[in-house]
Amino acid sequence: MSLEGTVVNGVIVLDAGPPLPEGARVRVELAEEDPDDVGPPPEPYDREKELAILRESLEDAKAGRGVPAREFLKQLAIEHNLPLEPGE
Repeated sequence: MSLEGTVVNGVIVLDAGPPLPEGARVRVELAEEDPDDVGPPPEPYDREKELAILRESLEDAKAGRGVPAREFLKQLAIEHNLPLEPGE
């Protein structure tokens, strides 16, 4: 049997299909490689570079350059075909 789904908050959420029995063993395989997928930072990890990025992000937020969280999450859900909040 082959099922498909999406990773949401680190948990695989299966598309519509038969429910799996509790405790069932499964094998997970990525459907396709996507260069835009978010993953671990490239090696070697540069802590100072990451801190500089975070500082810049904080300055942007303080200066009002950004998008409200709900608006961002709604757009993210639309782009990745995730369920929207009830009423949206």
